[in-house]
Amino acid sequence: MDSRTGKLPAHRFDRLRLIFFVLGGAMFSIISLSSCSSRPVLSGMPVSDSLFEASKREFVAASLLSAKEDYQGAADGYKKLLILQPSNAAIHYALSKAYVGLGLIDSARQHSEKSVVLDSANKYYLRFLAGLSHQMHDYPRASDLYRQLVALEPGSPEPLTYLALAYLAAEQPEKALAVFNELLALDPKDKTLQAQVLLMQIKLLHYNDAISTVMDLIEKGNGKEKLSLTLGELYMQTEQHDLASRTFRGVIQENPGFIPAWLALFEVSVKTKNRPVFLEDLNRFYDSNQVSLQQQIDLAKLFIVRSNKDSTFVDPSFIMIEAINKRHPNNSKVYALRANVKLLHNQEAESIHDFKKALTLDSGNISIWEDLVAAYLTLKENRQAEKTVAIIKKRFPVRPLRFRAMEGEVCFRTGNVKKAALLLEKVVQPNVAHKDKQLYLQAGSTLAVCYDKLGFSDKSIRLYESILDIDAGNIFMMNNLAYVLAERGKELSRAKELALKAVTAEPENASYLDTLGWVLFKLAEYDKSREHLEKASALDTREPEILDHLAQVYQKLGNPEKAQELMAKMQKLQKK
Repeated sequence: MDSRTGKLPAHRFDRLRLIFFVLGGAMFSIISLSSCSSRPVLSGMPVSDSLFEASKREFVAASLLSAKEDYQGAADGYKKLLILQPSNAAIHYALSKAYVGLGLIDSARQHSEKSVVLDSANKYYLRFLAGLSHQMHDYPRASDLYRQLVALEPGSPEPLTYLALAYLAAEQPEKALAVFNELLALDPKDKTLQAQVLLMQIKLLHYNDAISTVMDLIEKGNGKEKLSLTLGELYMQTEQHDLASRTFRGVIQENPGFIPAWLALFEVSVKTKNRPVFLEDLNRFYDSNQVSLQQQIDLAKLFIVRSNKDSTFVDPSFIMIEAINKRHPNNSKVYALRANVKLLHNQEAESIHDFKKALTLDSGNISIWEDLVAAYLTLKENRQAEKTVAIIKKRFPVRPLRFRAMEGEVCFRTGNVKKAALLLEKVVQPNVAHKDKQLYLQAGSTLAVCYDKLGFSDKSIRLYESILDIDAGNIFMMNNLAYVLAERGKELSRAKELALKAVTAEPENASYLDTLGWVLFKLAEYDKSREHLEKASALDTREPEILDHLAQVYQKLGNPEKAQELMAKMQKLQKK
């Protein structure tokens, strides 16, 4: 809606409803016009010459113009009639519809309200005003009007449906749920309504009600397998773990190859810390001839993803992989999977052995070679990463674009910044941002650092800005941009804002704490700077740059002895 004119494009309104009212409502309005007239339909004077007949002809003419989408002509006609009959609800109603056709939503609302005031029991007027109110986001008014329609049309599902939607739009889900239950009472077999009620019960945490709903649906034979899975999940939410386990086992008994049920069953024993039951079920799962090796690996991957957010799943993830490895000792995928889990959980050195074992079994898998490079980079064994990249280039003449990004990263880590920039520039392209956003972000981040080191700080800042345009919530890029701004000593207030956002999002990230500490140093807030840098150095004891920053802070705070001590530690790290 145009805030200056109060206009709303006509196509924004419900066209089907508008056409219905224009065509179907014309005769109704004429009847209403007759009923609202103070003049008798028949009088002593000739009917054709009566004022009433003239008004009726003008009303019909205006209605025909409206039907032909000449809304301005129709509106002009209705307004002339209102001069003579200002309290005629039918004319206000018709004029409101014409204003909708013109996109004058505020004027339409005004006359629609007037029609309801003049005839509050008229279902057509109420329904039209309710639609307008909803369209204008006046959900409380729309709800009130639909509730009146419900009272006028008991047992009709249409006003109840609109009322429920109005409550949802007004963010009153409890009221919406109550109305959906009313609808379900009218048609207990409506599957769409059943699903809507269940969804809202779960959303509103009405788990016990949801359990009853699911059990009722299962009894009716609707999608028993998936519903049983939902029932088990609801039992988990209400901490009825035995019932959850029993439900999942029932699903597995009927379909031993249904992986989601196995996953849910394992989660029950993990969350209840019942290791013996977990191991027993796991062995039963792996020994089942209904489950393929790929399904076993896929389920383990799901647990690995969970382990990245919930430490409770770390140990079970390793147990799963060990169980697969025991049954398939010569499968490269299993070794690569275990290596990646170790890499994920800070066991980088141990991951190298598994990656190499995987490559002895499948040396033609470039993905495993790339993972090995990533492991070396994580361990900061940059020369080993460089050697591995050289092997890959010899073995694989045709390589994916992501490898170029990885090679650029390795060149950057080994000090060949110019070559790194040349490689990465071919990756950081608009088409890559569209096709592979993550690759673009990773390569773009390193390229921005390359630009900064090559003395192109303006290009670096522009690249970070363009990346944040694509991914505004990327705290990694916020951190990097804050650091570049701090290094330049410009826009320090903005740098502080960006660094604070990054640290707030990840308060235990040493790199982000270092950036914030360095920005505060540049702002001469030395005590606060020291606090953040001390925490950063405690979290990452292998990063010499953090010690360098901290040493400079102590120098400013008048403690040269501490500064020298930190510089000595930094130099030892640099020699390794």
